Amino acid sequence: MRVRTVGLLGRAIARSLSTQAAFAEGDMVLLRESSKTGKATLIGPLTLEGQYGTTKGIIPHASIIGKPPRARIKAETKSGYNGQYIVQFPTLADYVLLCTRQRTPIYPKDASAIVSMLDISDGDRVLEAGTGNAGLTMYLARAVGQSGKVYTVERNKPTLLHAQNLVAQFQRGSLLPNISFHHGDLSNAISETACSIDSSLASKLDFVANDSATDQSDPEDLWKQHGNLIAPLFDGIVLDMPMPWIQLPRVFVFLKLDRFIVCYLPNISQVMQLVRACLRWPLIVEDVIEVDWRSWDVKVAAVRNPENAAQANEINDAMVCRPSHNPMSHTAFLVKLRKCGGI
Repeated sequence: MRVRTVGLLGRAIARSLSTQAAFAEGDMVLLRESSKTGKATLIGPLTLEGQYGTTKGIIPHASIIGKPPRARIKAETKSGYNGQYIVQFPTLADYVLLCTRQRTPIYPKDASAIVSMLDISDGDRVLEAGTGNAGLTMYLARAVGQSGKVYTVERNKPTLLHAQNLVAQFQRGSLLPNISFHHGDLSNAISETACSIDSSLASKLDFVANDSATDQSDPEDLWKQHGNLIAPLFDGIVLDMPMPWIQLPRVFVFLKLDRFIVCYLPNISQVMQLVRACLRWPLIVEDVIEVDWRSWDVKVAAVRNPENAAQANEINDAMVCRPSHNPMSHTAFLVKLRKCGGI
């Protein structure tokens, strides 16, 4: 039985590798210098007529198409070839950090922490407010899998279209089926989102649009008055907005009991106001974290001018171990809320 399991696993891995066995038109490529620095650049989508200019010459897209990952290519100049580069498929972290931006992305260190804090898995439904560059959206989509769904809402139409394009270009659009994009304010878009999941809720959701359209409505009275009219639909919610406490009473009613909301807040003053607001609702502030991601350089060092033969023999044992010179500074606080009771 064990041999059969290993055989099935091997065939599954082979099928997975064969889906991206070579670069094709439309792919995004991580172009890495074959040097000590190993500087990486994201280029693409690949086209037969396209080209990318480097300091060492021109790299035609056609020279990459058909090549396998980790193939070595050279830049073209008038006098011949110059420099050497390695081509790779970008990881999700590479893609989020290097893709074109219209908004500051939620960086991989924070996106990974948010996925962990939400405790989501294959088949879950997640609501995201604030699509931005779709960095977090793609991390969430990968976590919920093809049997789950991420419903993401963005107010700015050009930003939303840019985000859709970024998702479509990553890994040949493999994450697109896991994501449902919505344009508009969260208070309005959430009704559309909920009805797309359960059409029977349409008659129960009129109050969301009506009450949220009036700035004079008290959010606390909103959820107290309408009680459990809204079915709990989501396994997790992420709010990337400057004042989440305004939308929370309209949003957490859609969250399943004992599940989590994570708010992404750059300033501690925002965290303080959110914590005060949560005292009015059945939400427990479970955690407030700041993710620190510190890269280190650990590599074999070349000892110059050894004083004697004994020291020369120890060259292979010399190592450099130090923090890298590009540490990442503060990005945001992540506030984890748990829904602790009915409404």
